[in-house]
Amino acid sequence: MNITIRNAQLTLLISTIGAEKISLKTASGKEYLHQPDEFWSSTSPFLFPIVGRLKNGFMNLNGKEYHLPLHGFLRHQEFEVLQQKEDEVTLVNVHNKETLEIFPYQYKVFITHQLKDLSVKTSVRITNHSNEVMPFNFGGHPGFTLPLYPNETFEDYRIVFQKPEKFSSPVVEQDGTINYNEPWLCFNELKELPLEYRYFENDAIIIPRVRSEEVLLINQNHQGIRFQYPGFVTLAIWTRPNAPFVCLEPWIGHGDRHDTNHDFLTKDNIVYLDPTADFNIQYTITILE
Repeated sequence: MNITIRNAQLTLLISTIGAEKISLKTASGKEYLHQPDEFWSSTSPFLFPIVGRLKNGFMNLNGKEYHLPLHGFLRHQEFEVLQQKEDEVTLVNVHNKETLEIFPYQYKVFITHQLKDLSVKTSVRITNHSNEVMPFNFGGHPGFTLPLYPNETFEDYRIVFQKPEKFSSPVVEQDGTINYNEPWLCFNELKELPLEYRYFENDAIIIPRVRSEEVLLINQNHQGIRFQYPGFVTLAIWTRPNAPFVCLEPWIGHGDRHDTNHDFLTKDNIVYLDPTADFNIQYTITILE
């Protein structure tokens, strides 16, 4: 089922599968979110309880082996509408028999999408209903249409960072694991990244410890979006050669390292959530016309 919320400037369409934003249009009808195509079948999924891919598809947790798909299972789960206003909706997903078989924790995930002027704020609350500490990773994965205007190309856009970024983006191996021993791209005090498809021939650009809490994705006329993601550790930038979109992915965690021992608790940036406790995080998309 799809749900629509709107205000005077924006219309947002949300699927109850994964609580995923699937369309974001301005009053003029311009679409800002990627629409599924041959390059990528999603739009803006949420990544839980893992980010990225497990080596050989499995992890070990408390002496037991669990198999999880790419980016976890939340993006495939049916959410229920908890409350809805004209410009805001909150959806919830609760653990079930199927999730407990691959992730042995009782959880609730609340996702709220709220419109204000030309902004969409997406807030996530994860509650641990188990009687033990719940470990997990979490991420967002919104994809944005590029180019936005006629007579433009992908290369007419750039990403502007709030703070200069110095990092080595690791190689993504053929099995989807991350190899930090072999940098794919290195940047020193990067303030602006002109978009070029050659940067994505290996996979994503991964900024492991991103300093910026917001970036601009804009064209030569400063049109595009502002993307704010406070509290996230990593920012990935991803597309495929010749694809008409780019994803800005804020993560807490990432895919398995290529030399992993499969122990889930040795993964990077694990969140440890106490029983009955809440984990809260958000990101905001603002349209720049």
